[in-house]
Amino acid sequence: MKWLRWLLLAGAVTSYAQDAQVNFANNVFTPARLVYGPGFTPLTGTNFSAVLLYGTSPSSLAAHTVPARFRVTTTSQPGTWNGGTRTLNGIPNTPNTVVTMQVAIYDNVQWASYAAALAGGGILGMSAIFTYTVPTPPLGPTSLDMVNFQAFGPIPEPSAITLAAVGALVLWTVKRRRSN
Repeated sequence: MKWLRWLLLAGAVTSYAQDAQVNFANNVFTPARLVYGPGFTPLTGTNFSAVLLYGTSPSSLAAHTVPARFRVTTTSQPGTWNGGTRTLNGIPNTPNTVVTMQVAIYDNVQWASYAAALAGGGILGMSAIFTYTVPTPPLGPTSLDMVNFQAFGPIPEPSAITLAAVGALVLWTVKRRRSN
């Protein structure tokens, strides 16, 4: 029986030392927190991936190593990805610990990873920074949900016409100041 006490104690210490977890999914809410693509239609296509960025502050955000793919184009849940539980390495599983999070979207056919997309300017969109609070046990079915996550759209690419208009406005302003 002595070994049983040691085993229970070791299990308690191990479970206390675990890292926090979150349900990295955006289809578990009513209404779903959708991600929008070009034309502001809900994003679909397994070539798009969502990656969870997390840390203790906005300046410490790091990408989780397991991205989630968006659903097929024929899905009944456009704008959502196939997520699941993610372990937040380095974040203690201490109830009421506040974690800073953000979601980024990239094309996984064009870029092999989030890091490559970030380095190459291939991030298609990013959510607003939000917080997640590590829940207090006992955990219910929605305890790990990212309740503060909000819907977002693509980062707009400036068109050539817009850039030309801005350039013309700058030249006109400079010319006007010189003539005064």
